[in-house]
Amino acid sequence: MPTGLDATLEMVPIRPMQHDERITGLTLTFRAGERPDADAIARVIAASREAGLPASISHRPPGAAHWLELLASGLTFDLNGLAPGAPGPVANSQQEWGFEGSGPVGGETIELVPSGHIAGGAGILPVLRTMMGLAANLVLELPVQSVGWGAAQTAMEPRYFCRAVLNWLGGGPFPGLGLTALLPAQDGSIASRGLAHFTGQEMQLEGRAGEAPADTAKLAVRVIDRLVTMGRLAAPVRIDAGDQILTAEPSQVGRLVLVWREGRG
Repeated sequence: MPTGLDATLEMVPIRPMQHDERITGLTLTFRAGERPDADAIARVIAASREAGLPASISHRPPGAAHWLELLASGLTFDLNGLAPGAPGPVANSQQEWGFEGSGPVGGETIELVPSGHIAGGAGILPVLRTMMGLAANLVLELPVQSVGWGAAQTAMEPRYFCRAVLNWLGGGPFPGLGLTALLPAQDGSIASRGLAHFTGQEMQLEGRAGEAPADTAKLAVRVIDRLVTMGRLAAPVRIDAGDQILTAEPSQVGRLVLVWREGRG
């Protein structure tokens, strides 16, 4: 499947969502037979701690554990689907990012999710940032074939995911192409899918006659970055997008922010 901005905006119509309600976190897909077991995860965590990653195994069930509880930055996450137990759920991705050629291949998954006592805060930004950073460090050390993010119904090439997430955690822009999906409409507008998991609201950007789809998408990514920084909107705000001014206005119906274009001056 194409992965560039131009190609993505040609993916019309978007396939109907096939969201698996079990998928509340990140899924890491491996080739059959390559899923890690608890011992392999323990080795990765130990090596990562030596490299400065503040993570540890906070709970390991006795016997042949098919899951682990991981502690990072004071927050706990469950890693489910470890070998030799049953694999985790398979995500149905609607957009893929960072792959060359035909995109991700099938396989077996493990799933990283917030633990029960913080599951209610799974959409709180510090929880999400910690989970993404923990996942990136696991992906760097394991033979992961693709990273799925259920909230946006996206799949990401592992190196693409790690670069985007670690850059964001280091102060760079939010990975809008991966942690959200872009849904183009026939009128040239673009809506987000998955942004509500970070801000409580999705976004719809007004199109502009004659504007290349790739340019509209780049603007949408910039807007998404700003909205993640600002959080949930309760009143209209203006966004300086460099060569134009935008107005982001929360809709009175549903969890939606409408983004309109303004002229300079």
